[in-house]
Amino acid sequence: MKKVLITGGSGGIAQSVKALLENNGYNVLATSRHELDVTDISSIERVIKDFVPDVLINNAGYVVPCSVREADLENTKKHIDINLSGTFYCAQIGLKYNPKLEIINIGSAAAVESHATWSEYCATKAAVVMATKCWAEDGIFSVCLSPGRTKTKMRKSLYPDEDQSTLLDPDDFAKVVYNAILHKYPSGSHIIVRKQNVMDLI
Repeated sequence: MKKVLITGGSGGIAQSVKALLENNGYNVLATSRHELDVTDISSIERVIKDFVPDVLINNAGYVVPCSVREADLENTKKHIDINLSGTFYCAQIGLKYNPKLEIINIGSAAAVESHATWSEYCATKAAVVMATKCWAEDGIFSVCLSPGRTKTKMRKSLYPDEDQSTLLDPDDFAKVVYNAILHKYPSGSHIIVRKQNVMDLI
């Protein structure tokens, strides 16, 4: 039974992935921020040392749109700490305890699309895409899956009036994550997943 650790485990995507994997016989630990804080190295170390995953899904994310003109430095720091540094911390500590660790990074279509007030989010997600490619060249199985507009609580809080029928369903995205775990996509892949193409991927 493979063990899978999902960071940012209380979100809609994480819960859909957890349910699908458990239905297929995986041992899944989906951690909330209070259980595993991706910005806190000791917190990551404690959880990973105890669980020792075979697969790490870096899913924790943070986005609060803000113009760079406003110089909200604490907001900028949180984007970098959670979206980028946390991804590296979890990967490096995970590999320390399991050198054969496989990594699925949850990116965002924002990695390749500019949004005026999302510069920190776009930039950190773009960096995760490149990290994924580098890790693959370093001999680590790693894939980056980047959902487009998805039906999540985070999205709802940002765009409360959005037509929900136009959004990617987390349960469908979870099937793409499962395929990645099954190595149906090459290591180093960056796959953008949208409502319009998800059925082609699963």
